[in-house]
Amino acid sequence: MTPMVDEHSGVLPRILIVESDPEVARLLVSAVASAREGRCDWPAGEDNEPGGCVVVDSLSMLHRMDLRRFGAALVASVMYDGCGLDVLAYLRGLAPSLPVVMVGSVADSTIASEAIRGGAAEFVILTGHEQVTIPLAVRKAIVHRQLRRDNEHLQQTLTRSMAELAEMNRRLESSVLRLEDVARTDDLTGLTNRRWLNRTLEERWAESDRHELELGFLMIDLDGFKQLNDTLGHHRGDDVLRRIGDLLAQTCREIDVPARYGGDEFCVLLPHADLQATIAVGQRIAAAFEAVRQTWGLGTAPLGISIGVAHRGVSGAASPDELVRHADEAMYAAKKSGRQLMLREAGHGMRLLVA
Repeated sequence: MTPMVDEHSGVLPRILIVESDPEVARLLVSAVASAREGRCDWPAGEDNEPGGCVVVDSLSMLHRMDLRRFGAALVASVMYDGCGLDVLAYLRGLAPSLPVVMVGSVADSTIASEAIRGGAAEFVILTGHEQVTIPLAVRKAIVHRQLRRDNEHLQQTLTRSMAELAEMNRRLESSVLRLEDVARTDDLTGLTNRRWLNRTLEERWAESDRHELELGFLMIDLDGFKQLNDTLGHHRGDDVLRRIGDLLAQTCREIDVPARYGGDEFCVLLPHADLQATIAVGQRIAAAFEAVRQTWGLGTAPLGISIGVAHRGVSGAASPDELVRHADEAMYAAKKSGRQLMLREAGHGMRLLVA
């Protein structure tokens, strides 16, 4: 017969037997002892634990037991001073993980289903085959307990793993967002950088094609910026670029994409903007620049602004690159004329606009 050992530590578990009838208690101890590959005489030896069992013959005695000492319990369905269901409830309340096997006669089998519902792992009817049925029931109860523990451990581990995975995903998403922000942002001005602008321009151009939407573009250059850098130093030049970035972010529409094109050149992509809306944004930028440049503490350093306006429906651009080129040509025409705002029209025509 397979030895009955604790499934976790490998040590033979101590069995609590709650039975008022000495003959039945002797039968249960003998059955347990036989499963330990050795029989034990009755009554107990000096350790008072025959066959590794502790026998309790009353409820009052049970209340004095330290239930943590036991690996399983055999409980009589009927006690001299109480009912086995009361014992079961007591054990379940104080030691919910202790496996309990209830035993009784055929006459007591009517409470078997109630015992199982109350938490008993098994109900064994005493039929004279206890050498087989009792060890098997106890061993089964102990294994079931370990399976429950393993399942609870797995559930806890899974819960922790899911929580850790959720936290890792949150951090990953946050990192991705930060990387995307870094990838599309100009470090100095905080505006969209040129690489991301080109990507966005391609997307908006395709959208304009699909839905016949209007699309405008502004190219902006700072006049006299090189002289300012040479006179006041690059740190003041960087400060001016940052201020221009703030000015564009505050002046453009929410849907617009202001970007640093390179050096002291900036631009604005204007989705869903008709010609008048595109010109209006350019005029607001020029007016805002004139209103604040004197407050930047640049002294006598000259600083101006030139803006080229291109619109897909007016300049006749056939591609995103051509739309940018049209705005660039208009910007240089404005710079050459000494005015601030110039519109590039179809057929290389230029129209000077009052800012």
